[in-house]
Order: sequence, then structure tokens, then C-alpha cells
Amino acid sequence: MRKFISFSAAAIFLLAACNEPYDPIGRNRPAPVLLISPLELAFDGDGGSLVSNISTNAESITIGDLPEWIEDVTVSEDLASVTVTTSANNASSEPRRGTVRLICASGDNSATQYMRVYQAGKGCNIAFTPFSGKNYPSGWTAEDQNTLSIGNGYVSIKSDDVPGYIYTCNTEFDPSAVRYYFSVDMKMSGEGGVKLYVNDNPLQVVEIYLGYNAAANRGGIWVKNGETWYAMDDGVIGSGACDNQYGEMVPLADPSERDDWWRLVVFTTETAPNQPVVQVQSLRTFNGEVLPLGVCYSRKFSFAKATAGRVALWGRNYESQFRNFLLSYQK
Repeated sequence: MRKFISFSAAAIFLLAACNEPYDPIGRNRPAPVLLISPLELAFDGDGGSLVSNISTNAESITIGDLPEWIEDVTVSEDLASVTVTTSANNASSEPRRGTVRLICASGDNSATQYMRVYQAGKGCNIAFTPFSGKNYPSGWTAEDQNTLSIGNGYVSIKSDDVPGYIYTCNTEFDPSAVRYYFSVDMKMSGEGGVKLYVNDNPLQVVEIYLGYNAAANRGGIWVKNGETWYAMDDGVIGSGACDNQYGEMVPLADPSERDDWWRLVVFTTETAPNQPVVQVQSLRTFNGEVLPLGVCYSRKFSFAKATAGRVALWGRNYESQFRNFLLSYQK
């Protein structure tokens, strides 16, 4: 009899529990999901508004602190989209980079996504390709498609011998009497870099490539314009001053304090397109933001005056990986 009463009591308790309203709190609440596409937005120098799509199971989304030049970030009432508005870049010819942090919560759990925002320099247009998707960007031209592959947030170019292969941007710019700023993040297991002013005149093409041996903590940079070598600086990256140095350089940080990615930068300092600066910066990712630790190589060059051309990523030997291609240029 006692067993029957005990069983009946348990059954009544379970039945009552099943009839109670669902209370999705704590571990019963579904894990939060926050998907944003695209995760990168690129603005011309005049600023404006761009929209990304959102997919989430959360009831609300909050926005973290914003850089001053990002005027506003607004999430739609149905949580289906986010609009980012930037002010005009009237301060500098150098592009801006910023991060927007979006957070949603479900019970005791939360999910965070980091949107990266890029803006061209003053009065400039922007060509930007993050290589963060699963597909190749539209309009780019591969010298040999078999040398390309899409990885986890990067594009890879492989070559089994010099001179390698190039992957060319679909944007043509004319450096004559205007300013430009180019950068790309690179991870090297061999040699790789860029070619500038790719056009029908091979004497105008500027070849820039890097090599770095992580085990020896030693790297080099090589620069060639047409048939003329301008630099073959083995071991210069992070090791001190060099000829025609532009600005300050810092010693290369310990590998444990930096990413295994580099940022190659090429920009003009005045309206003379034949005097660009070539820089190499070391990077560190912190709280979803990629931060430059300092300039490890910086040198100003004088090249043959170039007409309109394109920028090509260059896998010169073995494998090079690229992400965050950015070109800020005046038309």
C-alpha cells in the first residue's frame, strides 16, 4: 500500500510539473546564437550607412563602446539587421579601422560577435576584400586557379618555384598625382607579397615580397621596380634602422606576444606617386580586434612613374596566406 501511495504521489508531482508553464531560465534556455553577415563593412572616405543581416534566437542585442568616427550602430526592432553609420574621414589620408561589438544573452549565457569596420582616407574610395567567406571574391583574376584555395578566413596562393603566381584585384587605380594607401595581412610559410601597377608595361610594375623564418626569428624584404632591384634587405625586419628610413621602427616582439600574421603596407606621403613608403607591421589580435604592435620595417623608395594599374597578391614560393586586402585611392 505504501508503495502504491508513493508511486501515485510521484506521478501526481510529474503531472503537475508537466502542466506548469515553461520557464526557459538557466540551463533550460537554448544556447544563444548570434550570426552576422557580412562581418566586415567598408566605407568610402565620405562615410555613410551600410547594413549587415542578423540571425539570432535572442530577445535583445546590445552594442559595445564605439570608436568616435562611427556615428551610430542601430539594430532593427525585429533583430534582423544592423546598420552602421560613419562620419566622413576629413582628418587623414590614412584609412580607419574599427570594431563594433554586439552581444546577445540567453539566461546565464551570452554570445558576442565582432564586426570590423574599414573606411578609406580623406576624399578616397575603397577597395576591400576580407577573404573571410567560403567563396572567391567576384571579379578577381587568377593567373592559375589551381594555385588558389580558400581557408578559414584567408585565401592561399601556393607556388612550387619562383616566380610564383598572382591573384589580381578587379579595381584599377591611377597613382598619377594622387594619393593611395594599400595594405594586406599576410602569413608566410615561404615567400609572398604584392605587385603594384600591374598593367601592360612591365617596367612600371613594383614587386614587393617578404620571407620570414619563425624558428630563426629572422626575415627579409625584397623590392624590385621593373628590372631594377631597390632593396634586398635580409634580416632587416625588426632589427633596426635602414637606408631611407621613414618614421620610427620598433623591435620585433617575442613570438608569444604577437600573431603569426604580418601587415604589408604601401602608401604615398605626398602627391608624388613615384615615392611610396613600404612598411611591415607586426600584429596582435585582442578582444576580437587586430591591433598593429608597431612598424618593424619602414623605407621610402623612388620608383618609375606609373600609369593606371592594379594590385596583385603574389605567392612567390611555397605558400602565402592573405586576408583583409584594402586599397584606399583617389580617382
